[in-house]
Amino acid sequence: MTKDEVENGRDDMLIDGPEQANAVPDGFNANYLRIYYGKLFPHADIFKWMSYGNDGKHPACDKSYIGRREFSFTLENDIYIRFQSFNSASELENSIKEKCPFKIDIGPVYSVDPAKRHAYAQSGDNVFTPVERELVFDIDITDYDDVRYCCTGADVCLECWPLMTIAIKVIDTALRDDFGFNHILWVYSGRRGVHCWVCDGKARRLTNEQRAAIADYFRVYQGNENSNKKISLPGHVLHPFLARSYTEVLKGFFEAKLLSNQNLLSSEERYEKILEMIPDAVAAELRGRWQEKKRSSMLKNDINVVRWEQLKHALQSGKQRHKDYEDVLKRLSFLSRTLGLIWRFRST
Repeated sequence: MTKDEVENGRDDMLIDGPEQANAVPDGFNANYLRIYYGKLFPHADIFKWMSYGNDGKHPACDKSYIGRREFSFTLENDIYIRFQSFNSASELENSIKEKCPFKIDIGPVYSVDPAKRHAYAQSGDNVFTPVERELVFDIDITDYDDVRYCCTGADVCLECWPLMTIAIKVIDTALRDDFGFNHILWVYSGRRGVHCWVCDGKARRLTNEQRAAIADYFRVYQGNENSNKKISLPGHVLHPFLARSYTEVLKGFFEAKLLSNQNLLSSEERYEKILEMIPDAVAAELRGRWQEKKRSSMLKNDINVVRWEQLKHALQSGKQRHKDYEDVLKRLSFLSRTLGLIWRFRST
């Protein structure tokens, strides 16, 4: 990767070669993008948002704040420009219109103007460091591929988005009720997912360790497609966050939507993923029953619903009665990696 330093007044920016995994979609028209930036893009609103009140004249205003915020552009041919900064909405607007970036990333607020970082580096003091950054979650539809059978990879259909909606409901409630955050923005990522921006002052000033702790708070899934590990729900009594997610969101969605819409029990390959998560004796009984019966015998009813009811009955009856029946159902409701709430932090 080649790197060239370009000096141009305030634009003391770093230009890199092609950025990885940033292919332009087929049919993309740069002329339409110029029209969008010229007539529709909310330059002033973005600038005001990123200023957090520091673009006014009140005594507590930090006039250097927005000038220490990094913006990066990805241009045509995947040319990546970093460490840009702007002191006014008009500066931001003019730069966007001039460069017509295919992608804009908003980075952290640094201790000093990122466009002037070289001047501080020459002083020998390590003063160029990030001091603020929104808490950003990136949820991708491919995180659901272990339970998403309607589509694969980057393909998305109407059956996919309810999965994302459930994730939004669960994570938004937890961020507000459990962590006390109030200023939360959910946006379509532009491809196949959603981004969550938590913009409270205390969220922007979180350390890396604190951000990791928040991610761990949501982590319940310990397995993957190449592992036989089961859902890890700590203890026999669910944490209030997990209990709330199960009773208010996941249980109803799993039985009313996910089970049938994604045909979770319609084939051996699919139902084996679920049987691996329940006690071995119960799984063996159900496996034998489902392998013996032909699909034709269940045509009058949804095979997914029939098998789900059989699974619940097997957990509650006979010698195989499972003392933690409700616990098993909870584990199954959290079976997806993303329903299991593994989130990735997105950073510039």
